[in-house]
Amino acid sequence: MTPIRNLLSDAVRSGLAVGTVGIAGLASASAFAQTAPAPTSTTAKPQDLTRVEVIGSRIKRAVDTEPTQPVTTLTRADIEQTGLTTTFDIINHISASDGSGLSTVTTQTNGSDGAQNISLRNLGAQRTLILVDGKRWPTDVNGIVDVSTIPVAIIERIEVLKDGASAIYGSDAVAGVINIITRKKYEGAQVGWYYGQTTRGDGSQNSEDVTIGATGERSSGVLSISRSEQSTIFAGDRKRSDASKFGCDDLFSNFPASDPNNQARLCGSGFGEWGRFFGAFPGGGGGQDLNHSADGSTWAKGTKPSDFHPHSPLDRYNFAPVNYLQQPATRNNLFMSGRFDITDNIQAYARASYTQRQSSQQLAQVPTSLSSSGGFGPQWAFGVDANSVFNPFGTQITTAFFRNFAVGPRHNSYDFNTVAGTGGVQGSFTLGDRNFDWDVYAQYNSSRRTKVASNFINLFNLRNALGPSFRDAGGLHCGTPGNVIAACVPFNIFGGPDLGLGHGVITPAEYAAMIQYVSYTQVDARGTKGINYGGNISGEIFPLPGGMLTFAGGFETRKQSAFFQPDTLVASGGSSDNFTESTNGHTKVTEYYFELDAPLLKDLPFARELELNAAVRKSNYSAGGLVGTNTVTANPGAPTNAKFSVRWKPFNDLLLRGSYGQTFRAPSVNDLFAGGSENFPAATDPCNVAQFPLLNAAEKAVCVANGVTPPGAPQNNVQIRGLAGGNPLLKPEKGHNLTFGFVWSPSWNALKGLNVTVDYWRVNLKDALFTQGVQTILNNCIFGPNGDDIGANDPQYCSKIVRIPNGGVQEVRTAQFNLQTLKVDGVDVGVTYKYETTSFGNFGLKWDTTYNRHEETNGQDLLQVYNGTPNWKYRSVATLDWTRGDWDAAWTARYTSHLDENGGCGTTHSIICNHPTDQSSAPGVALPGRVGYNRIGATVYHDVQVGWRAPWKAHLSLGARNVFGKEPPLTNGSFASSFDASYDLPGGPFYYFQYRQDF
Repeated sequence: MTPIRNLLSDAVRSGLAVGTVGIAGLASASAFAQTAPAPTSTTAKPQDLTRVEVIGSRIKRAVDTEPTQPVTTLTRADIEQTGLTTTFDIINHISASDGSGLSTVTTQTNGSDGAQNISLRNLGAQRTLILVDGKRWPTDVNGIVDVSTIPVAIIERIEVLKDGASAIYGSDAVAGVINIITRKKYEGAQVGWYYGQTTRGDGSQNSEDVTIGATGERSSGVLSISRSEQSTIFAGDRKRSDASKFGCDDLFSNFPASDPNNQARLCGSGFGEWGRFFGAFPGGGGGQDLNHSADGSTWAKGTKPSDFHPHSPLDRYNFAPVNYLQQPATRNNLFMSGRFDITDNIQAYARASYTQRQSSQQLAQVPTSLSSSGGFGPQWAFGVDANSVFNPFGTQITTAFFRNFAVGPRHNSYDFNTVAGTGGVQGSFTLGDRNFDWDVYAQYNSSRRTKVASNFINLFNLRNALGPSFRDAGGLHCGTPGNVIAACVPFNIFGGPDLGLGHGVITPAEYAAMIQYVSYTQVDARGTKGINYGGNISGEIFPLPGGMLTFAGGFETRKQSAFFQPDTLVASGGSSDNFTESTNGHTKVTEYYFELDAPLLKDLPFARELELNAAVRKSNYSAGGLVGTNTVTANPGAPTNAKFSVRWKPFNDLLLRGSYGQTFRAPSVNDLFAGGSENFPAATDPCNVAQFPLLNAAEKAVCVANGVTPPGAPQNNVQIRGLAGGNPLLKPEKGHNLTFGFVWSPSWNALKGLNVTVDYWRVNLKDALFTQGVQTILNNCIFGPNGDDIGANDPQYCSKIVRIPNGGVQEVRTAQFNLQTLKVDGVDVGVTYKYETTSFGNFGLKWDTTYNRHEETNGQDLLQVYNGTPNWKYRSVATLDWTRGDWDAAWTARYTSHLDENGGCGTTHSIICNHPTDQSSAPGVALPGRVGYNRIGATVYHDVQVGWRAPWKAHLSLGARNVFGKEPPLTNGSFASSFDASYDLPGGPFYYFQYRQDF
């Protein structure tokens, strides 16, 4: 790694060089005298600095006006106080964040590419709108923003609107809006450095940044260069994650062959290094595994049937230690912004950002699952030939499970490049005695991800390598004498982890040739491109008793295209990775909005202020893309959304506020046009030979109309191949938001400095996207969506079923439909307090709490339930800070309430189940016929930081997150590692040091 000192010095020199050319020209060579950052404004005129556009409204208003809707603001000082280095971690710590957003901790999925996204109100990242300086940021094919592409170094403040705002901002603003304000007016230069690591000496994080800015008489400019790195933590490095399930550390001693409670099914994988083989040979109903010692240090040659034994739990493989727990990532960012006053009333502005993120993922060796019947998919429909030179059984191996140890762990490397640029002209004018502001802009956003993945298996080659083969004086050959497959190398699937090298079954050269022939490196790419432009005007209309009636209006046009090009072997069905089709499509929307703000009363008894606000937005969507090889158009809809809010101050100390609005989310390119991705759920074809005789005449007719002839279709496997993809018939999700509450700021001397906010919020969403599985599609086609034959044979369902000539199901395409309802509501409480003393310094308190009352999905309330993501009832964050002279300190407590989950208790006991016989589990936790649950306890994490402002214009901070080293609670339902990524990592505190130097 480049020494930090050199990296910083190079960055400073580069930054100063670019700044001299790019900023000095704007700023007329203004001197680098460090000053506090000026307030952010969308208008540069000095007379307009007191009016800004507040999040949740397009109408400019006074800076100190309390917003009509609930807003949480994190200043730059707040951000530095957290000791966090990523935008994701900072936002994820607010109480309105539900903790389910994707992160670089792999307990949620093993398919993470290092992206990070934020979910508010348990409604998903796709329903949280992310803005940068009020404009949309690049998204992925799902319409979700990867917030890791927004570097902390460029952030001036973060505003979180905890209310829906589709009438103001359009699609996606369902759960809330996050607006990240960048540093625009900065004069001077600043260098920052940060380093931290866990008490285990791993998982280090470091960042360096350089920011320079200048402000002249008619212009200003800012340049920022930053870099941040996060290093690896392996799952094997933590007790919570060193086995596939906590408590499975030593499979061989914990779980002998006699396992009455069936615990071993939870530990490790049946795809082990010893293989597992099925064929026409006696014994071993569960398959035959290679003989090996208890600790795996020695094993048989695998050259004769006696080298194998019936499969037992001792043969299972603990894959966890090989996997990453925390993914490594490196982020480099270049950010520039500038403003120039064309006249006293017209200003040009521009902002450009380039972010490169490199991250990686490591997974255990490829599990190979072969079946001559095709039960694991058509690409896996082969076994091991009886005439393979390495086959010790002398008979066809019809099914085999094998872990490709010799090839090595799968390693995915990702390279992301994100470009965002905005340019525009804004100004103000006076018409009569009315003031008006206007703005026109254009925006270009682009993101591209390239993946290079090593140590995957070429199934076309593996099929050849497991077919007939022989050895002669010239070595190993695939095929038969006189009919050799050129370049093919037979593969010894029976030889254990080293393919028989350690026992002299093969030579080192043959070992290397085997690996080279069956393994390959994947390459795929995906990306998005967005071109947006729009215009806005706001101003005064006529006076009302409480002030001027003001308005804002404008239009926006956004077009986004997205693509995914899978690896060639993946797309052709020749890869050990799941078959996936390509995706290509675009969406376009033109929108018009209008907003009115009416101050009805002011400075009257019980009406110090009374203000009404109304907004409406009309959207018109179109879309097009590929479905298979066909180009199709889609009509996602033309929704109109309105919002109304009221702001009333009965007296100066109390503000009452409320709002009601319609909200929506338009389907993304991936929702509409995603190519099919393979899965194999258990399902029953209603038209198969066993079910067909049970159908009535109308239902049999539907089967026949779809290619099935009596007496029914064959179904030789309980699993049916599914291809999950897009649905071009989708419409926008629709719903409404309601909030009301108060802000109390007492003027009494005893409570001066106290500010209390309490807000009730509710989101009701209907027509939300819901995925119907293979079984549902099959049933709906034959029986209708209600199971009463009404609506049967609907092409919406039947066209998604592909049958082979004999009527059997080849595949079922599953997709999302507008069928889900989501209802969430709760209360937010916020308290801030400032207390100044002459002897002991100044104290501050910030306390933010979210109380969730309900969280219903299709009528089922999942509140306080863990189902793979947390559904907390309470989440609270409190920070106490202190300053005195050059010293400062902060202490933060982060609280989450308890959760319950079905622990797999009952007849098959889970390792993690702290209430195995309790029948009083929370609603939605216990499954039918199951008793018991797992209680995930409430947690409190404590963070501390101490800082000192040095005489040489520097600030030094030392801190620790999770200072008491609290371990995350155990979970059964997390994807991996027996804890959830929404909690802190196990293994103790994380200590850090940060240094910031002003010039």
